[in-house]
Amino acid sequence: MTAREKKKRAAMIAVAYYLEQEAAKNKTEEKDYSAWVSSGKELIMDNRIMVQRRGRVLRKRA
Repeated sequence: MTAREKKKRAAMIAVAYYLEQEAAKNKTEEKDYSAWVSSGKELIMDNRIMVQRRGRVLRKRA
């Protein structure tokens, strides 16, 4: 194996490792993001329920 082939192999291993790390990082970020979105939806629904209990109707203004 020549020096050039060794460098190519090392570069390929480094790129593969980097891609694995990025994929793992993205999986954890997606979980955090989905939890953030679901908690926001829960807050919106709680607000709507509270407004409806007070006898008012939520309307969007155009």
